[in-house]
Amino acid sequence: MAGGGHAVFTKSMNAASLQRTLIRTIRLYPLIAAILLGVAYLLGGFSNRADPLVPKDDVVLVLKIFIGIVPVLITIFFLLINSLHDRESKARTQLQGRFAYSDPFSLPNEKMHGYKLSYISGRIPSFTGLTGDLYSSDDVATCSIDSSHVPPVIDCECGFYAFKSFKDALFELSINPGAFLIDVDLYGVGFEYARGYKAESQVVNSLKLPKRCMRCKVLPIKCFVTTYKMGLNSYSFWKWEVRCAMCSATFKAEDVVGLQEMGTLLKTSIN
Repeated sequence: MAGGGHAVFTKSMNAASLQRTLIRTIRLYPLIAAILLGVAYLLGGFSNRADPLVPKDDVVLVLKIFIGIVPVLITIFFLLINSLHDRESKARTQLQGRFAYSDPFSLPNEKMHGYKLSYISGRIPSFTGLTGDLYSSDDVATCSIDSSHVPPVIDCECGFYAFKSFKDALFELSINPGAFLIDVDLYGVGFEYARGYKAESQVVNSLKLPKRCMRCKVLPIKCFVTTYKMGLNSYSFWKWEVRCAMCSATFKAEDVVGLQEMGTLLKTSIN
């Protein structure tokens, strides 16, 4: 079955959903503060008049709340979410002891289709996970921690991961600049979690391109370009991004690849 596999179901409280909601709220913090300051200014809160519509003391109080109390509340919420993550991890550990099937061919069967993020790196372009692992458009997972593992192993990080929800993947893309969104099917034995899957093999169906240049964020994209990046511990790599005609004008011909040509190199379709 296309995209099929044996998905082993595990329960999880959705702390990740709370975290996404909190991050979205934090993004509104500067806008809300600017609006309040603007309204206070228009109502005379910063003037020295004897009878302003908004007393200066009230403006100072609101500023103290936004500068002092709100960040503290945000920190508390993050600590609570982290505690919820810890409880989820303990619950998954307890479930591991009950993970047993007398017949491996009687496992639940489910189509495992999802979405994930990937960088494109290397002088010869290749999909690169957020953890730095390279993989092809049709690949089988290996474990870099224990060579005896046949991924996925329930108590190890080895295996291919994917989000179930397109919306979840888009949110992760918004906090990982330079990454691309890809559509994948997972195969073989896999585990199902609250937000996605982990499985032993993966096929990349397509690569979704942003509408705008990754540098100027304004003009439409024209091509892929590559730049040499320096990472941690003297780790360096070639990183590919999509740019507009203006932002790619200074690149050498060998550092530029057309949009459809990149699909040929990666052996997947470009959307």
